[in-house]
Amino acid sequence: MMPVDHLPQVLRGPVERVRDGLLTDATALVILGLGSAARGISYIDYPAQSGNAHPAETWLDMPVWSAVWMAIGVWCLVSAAWHRSFPAALAVGSGVGIHLLWACSFLIATTTGDMPRGWVSSIGYLMIAGLVLWAVWRGSRVEVRFREVTHAPDRHGVGDGDRRRG
Repeated sequence: MMPVDHLPQVLRGPVERVRDGLLTDATALVILGLGSAARGISYIDYPAQSGNAHPAETWLDMPVWSAVWMAIGVWCLVSAAWHRSFPAALAVGSGVGIHLLWACSFLIATTTGDMPRGWVSSIGYLMIAGLVLWAVWRGSRVEVRFREVTHAPDRHGVGDGDRRRG
């Protein structure tokens, strides 16, 4: 029996639909989209400093990067509605790709000596890219079902939590 089976009958259908929806790649697209859009928003008023505060500023100005991050974020969010489509796969690839690009920019800045601790910043970007790839490559989790154990053994291997008396 699933936990949803313990709910009143009137709630089971809607709860099952929500659960099944959350177990698809749409959830990964929403998370990736929200994070990417938020990062893009954070770069809108990025302070101009002497020298580049971010390694990617050597390639494009931060307002341009802001638009790129926000566009990818919106693309991921829109694609979540059609999470099994080719455009959704491209959105995931773009979201992962820009995170990998950002990670590489910090790693390059570390190796060139421009940002000796830039590798630390790359860790978060690499983790996001890795987790998204892991999540979507696993496939849909809708088919995963848990079985209920009514008489779980205790730490001694005895059912119902009773210890053997001996």
